[in-house]
Amino acid sequence: MHFIPIFNFQETSVLWSVCYPEDQIEDNLKDVYSILMDELWSDVLYLFEFIKKEIKTEGYDASFWNRMSIQEIIDKILDEVKIFDEELSYVESLDQKNAIRRLDKIFVKLHQNIYSLNSTNDSHRKARPNINKSIIRLYGIELSDKTIIITGGTLKLKLKMVGEHFDKEIRNLKRVEAYLKSQGIIDRNGLIE
Repeated sequence: MHFIPIFNFQETSVLWSVCYPEDQIEDNLKDVYSILMDELWSDVLYLFEFIKKEIKTEGYDASFWNRMSIQEIIDKILDEVKIFDEELSYVESLDQKNAIRRLDKIFVKLHQNIYSLNSTNDSHRKARPNINKSIIRLYGIELSDKTIIITGGTLKLKLKMVGEHFDKEIRNLKRVEAYLKSQGIIDRNGLIE
């Protein structure tokens, strides 16, 4: 498993992306952020097939999305990808102190339940574009110095994030968390090769 900064140089980047071994093609590392934002969520055919499948398997709640057509959903996702990529790029252009403060507002705790006694997932984060009823979601892990590592993402097509796609993202969070722990990586310095 490798980690690469998304927008900035290693020494200054507060936003990183994981490169899973299964996504590596020969010597080329492919990071999950680029796979999601630049490939899958920017591919109209992929989005069309994904949404069609979700409609058939009840992974889509038409009433939650005000009966939007598939094309309207695709257009919304394409807009969100552009807006979110620009927002995250802007955060990375700020000085580190201000970037960290902004990331704290974008990447919030995965579980907001104040009654939850499970504190083992305090580093798990979720993010979405600053748009009303956004569809795209990114997931990540916050390190001790507030650096964020993006571990995956999914499309929210129903009210509650439950089911196979969300379960996969939880497994990814735990997988990366276990790897970081096994390597003794607690902050950005541990990510720099």
